[in-house]
Amino acid sequence: MFFLIYTLLLLLGGIAMVALGIAVKEQGTGSRILNVVVGLAMFAYGFYLFFLFEGGRYQIFFYVFVLPILLAVRAVKARKEAREQAAAHQFAGAPQPGMFAPSAPGQPAPGYPAPGYPAPGQAGAPYGVAGQGHAAPPHGQPVAQHGPGPQGSPTAPQGSGPQGYPTA
Repeated sequence: MFFLIYTLLLLLGGIAMVALGIAVKEQGTGSRILNVVVGLAMFAYGFYLFFLFEGGRYQIFFYVFVLPILLAVRAVKARKEAREQAAAHQFAGAPQPGMFAPSAPGQPAPGYPAPGYPAPGQAGAPYGVAGQGHAAPPHGQPVAQHGPGPQGSPTAPQGSGPQGYPTA
C-alpha cells in the first residue's frame, strides 16, 4: 500500500511541478527550469516504479512529499508579488483627479506641445520659447517681475514707461 501511494505521489508531484514551471510566467527563468527538470525527474522515477519495476529494492526520497509543496508556494508567491508590482505601477501611473487641467477637444493639454511641434526648451523649438512654458524676453531686456511687491501690493512689470522714463 505504501509503495502505491509513494509512486502516485511521485507521478502527481512531477506533473504538478512541470505544470507550475510552464504556467507561472512570473517566476524567474531559473526557478521555472528547476521546476520542470525536478518535475520530469520525479515523474520519470514514479513511472519507472509504477510500470517497469518488477520488485526488489527501491529508493524512497522523502523530499517527494515536501518539495512539490515548497516549489508551489514559491511559484504562488512570485505570481502574487508580480501582480502587486503591476498594480502599484498601474496606480502610480494613473492620473489623479485634478492632475491635469481640461482642454478643448482636439487641443493639447496645457503644458504640452501641439502634435508635431517640439516641446519648449527642446532642440527645434521656435525662437523665444523657453522651458516651463514661459516666453523668454528679447535679448538685452530685463526680465519682468510679477507678483506681490513690498507690503503685499502687486507690482507692474518693470520696464520703461512713456518717453523712456522708468515706471514705479
